[in-house]
Amino acid sequence: MTKVELRVGEAIKEKLAKMGAEAAEGGLSPDKLAEVILESFFAGSGKIYTARWKEGPGIRILPDWPRFSSGVVHVKKEEMK
Repeated sequence: MTKVELRVGEAIKEKLAKMGAEAAEGGLSPDKLAEVILESFFAGSGKIYTARWKEGPGIRILPDWPRFSSGVVHVKKEEMK
């Protein structure tokens, strides 16, 4: 597995922390929760489309979310460092 560093703003971290209240009780960090969400997105046939953005520097990004539930993901408690 390749490890990457994702940078998200404080608002996203706060939302992950709120979503992760139960995850925290199970021993998962917000980072691990984000990892599980991203892996589930792609495992459930989620796709990301990109294209040039004519109006200015940058690209257009279109997430195509899976149409059906991908099921339940079981995650073991993290080992705290």
